[in-house]
Amino acid sequence: MSFETCHDVPFDHNMSNEWVYDLKGKEVVFTGKIRGHDEKELIEAALRLGAIQVKDWINKSSTDVLIRGRSDRWKYGDFGKKEKQAADMQSAGHHIQIIDEEGFLGLWSLNPAPALTPNVPDALARAAAPQGGLVGAPYRAGRFLESLQGDGGYYRDPDVMERGLRAHSATQDALASLLSTRGLKPLSSFDRHCNYDLAWQCSDGSVSVVEVKSNTDSNEASQIRHGLGQVLDYGHRMKQRGFPPRLFLVLERKPANEIHWIDLCSTHAVTLTWAPAFHGAI
Repeated sequence: MSFETCHDVPFDHNMSNEWVYDLKGKEVVFTGKIRGHDEKELIEAALRLGAIQVKDWINKSSTDVLIRGRSDRWKYGDFGKKEKQAADMQSAGHHIQIIDEEGFLGLWSLNPAPALTPNVPDALARAAAPQGGLVGAPYRAGRFLESLQGDGGYYRDPDVMERGLRAHSATQDALASLLSTRGLKPLSSFDRHCNYDLAWQCSDGSVSVVEVKSNTDSNEASQIRHGLGQVLDYGHRMKQRGFPPRLFLVLERKPANEIHWIDLCSTHAVTLTWAPAFHGAI
């Protein structure tokens, strides 16, 4: 899957400098330990994510990303010499980014990692809202447009799956475009634990969180039930991070049993809406 941008949704290039989307073509250095993974596993994972090299030391002319784990033996207490080097490099104008272990693990799930401010380990980009935390990354359109590759483990009709994924992507991108025309900035998730489809911040400080589902006559009930559970989970996680959530379950098309599903969702403070009008979403 790719993170191609959509021509209908402006991409914030200034904001993109604050994110690491992948390790393709980058030289990577680890500092500290990432719990549950040994050095060999981490190097193999970085290479699978596209890194061209993983080194033990920082090279001022070539290191692109420093991945920050944890250590009880760092020279400066909360950070080590490698992070100090990265901070000095940034001050001197070198382009090197720092991400933490959660960000690195998130890259495995195709989530971007927020770049951290060096030498300030208590002010990570994923802090709670009162401490300046982030809702999401710049919007990534067309996430489900590539052909599916089966693993042979079990059979699911690839044509049916591709239809659903393409419909999901088209619905999500259409809502993102509508948000942009209304002066709102669509956002994508960066947190593998709160992997919503779309979000935006409102002027009253709340955050609108969206789960998108494709739907047909045969799968309507299962899709809505599944999506409702997902968006309730995302809303709870947003609240824990300090953001008051507004929850939306967005469908590809109007459901056949419209009244039942609207009533059920509203009982849980979730707005059910669908393409192409997305009534009630904005």
